[in-house]
Amino acid sequence: MDNFYERYKSHILLEEIGIAGQKRIKASNVLIVGVGGLGSPVAMYLAAAGVGKIGIIDFDTVDISNLQRQILYNVTDVGENKIEIAKKRIKELNPELKVVAYNEKFSQLNALKIIKKYDVVVDASDNFPTRYLVNDACAFAGIPDIWASVYKFEGQISIFDAKMGACYRCFHPIPPKIGTVPSCGESGVVGALTGIIGSMQACEALKIITGAGVPLIGRLLYFDVFNMTIKEFRIAKNKNCSLCGEKPSLKQLANYDEFCHINDFIENEITSIELNKKIKTGKIQIVNIVGKAEKNDLIFPTAITTSVNNLIFLKDKFNPNLEIVFVCKYGYRSIYAMQLLKESGYKGKMYSLKGGTRKLSIYSF
Repeated sequence: MDNFYERYKSHILLEEIGIAGQKRIKASNVLIVGVGGLGSPVAMYLAAAGVGKIGIIDFDTVDISNLQRQILYNVTDVGENKIEIAKKRIKELNPELKVVAYNEKFSQLNALKIIKKYDVVVDASDNFPTRYLVNDACAFAGIPDIWASVYKFEGQISIFDAKMGACYRCFHPIPPKIGTVPSCGESGVVGALTGIIGSMQACEALKIITGAGVPLIGRLLYFDVFNMTIKEFRIAKNKNCSLCGEKPSLKQLANYDEFCHINDFIENEITSIELNKKIKTGKIQIVNIVGKAEKNDLIFPTAITTSVNNLIFLKDKFNPNLEIVFVCKYGYRSIYAMQLLKESGYKGKMYSLKGGTRKLSIYSF
């Protein structure tokens, strides 16, 4: 107990937390969904704060591009499972707490079973299906969802609590089309920004646990690190919300990949091996979908290079007797390009390179 007072002295000295608040922190259980750019600082600060049990769920491996912002990992971890490295680092920081590591995909099959074991959930994911899943599972379990997202120089954070205010569906009733919202890997993000927003998520979790301060329920904080400005927006509860409205239609967890249209074009995704076979037939056109700062990919130097915005203007140049294979760096814009072309009336066969070109080399083809 002597170590308890000494270790958490800076919390205990705070009148708003004190000994009683620190004991509540020690008795609390927090689940972190995703241990990447946001999840890393959340995990470290909650561990340092003395949260009794921290659950972490992720099924990715450490990539060298993660090291710019995901502070749980270092160069020796590249290629390793994130979840095991994260558990090790958290325990090194605070051996007294319990860390439960779920090395699996967070899905409608396991979400409620996992979430019901925790008092607070921190959504540190980077995709829309998981965000809707976390929100819905938290609403059904009656648990607050501390959500955040980052993009380039901008960060957003809010708490979605269907019992006390709006839920994520009130804020985003309809998911965006695939490819219209780029990931950090596609658009870029300031690494330190994830630290700022992730630390804010940790603060909100501690406020909920201790009852100190005013949590961000019904409010969204928008942080612009480029201009160093902060804005606050109100998020009203939607009486017509399908989840928490007056007449909710959503009674159980759904297929979130389907809801976000992830599955619409999966059957048209092909691997690099399948693409290699198609190239040898000589009966395909490769179209490279690039972002503003990207140039023609050296892997496919003869590909038609265009942005999503200009794709429709090239429709008449495509030979419908040839198969089109769309490629991009991460595999998201190429799916969106395929969707746009289909909606414009194009009848030819189309495919998207699964996973994009980022891990390929000029020697792959």
